[in-house]
Amino acid sequence: MNLITKVGIIALATAALGLAESWTGKLIDGNCKQDPNASSKESPSASCAPTASTKVFAIQTADGKVFRLDNAGNMKAAAALKNDPSKTSVTVSGSLDGQMVKVDSIDLDKN
Repeated sequence: MNLITKVGIIALATAALGLAESWTGKLIDGNCKQDPNASSKESPSASCAPTASTKVFAIQTADGKVFRLDNAGNMKAAAALKNDPSKTSVTVSGSLDGQMVKVDSIDLDKN
């Protein structure tokens, strides 16, 4: 294999790895509208906890940012919560498209 091919393969592998990001936070109901009369100290994760019937999910990071999950992420989140609905702390890996995460994987944190 010549040098140019080797450099090209390394560059492509590095670029692919550079596109993936991860976020750690709490899963919340992506369709939940926070009550405008709620205390300003109450975070969306407290008032918008997901339930067994939740179909659309989002992740709220520690700094308060909320990112919705794509359809594949919604299915993965629902499956993860089905195993243990009390664990909503997660790490989501994927890529950001505006305010939506294109999810590659969801891992429940051990809390």
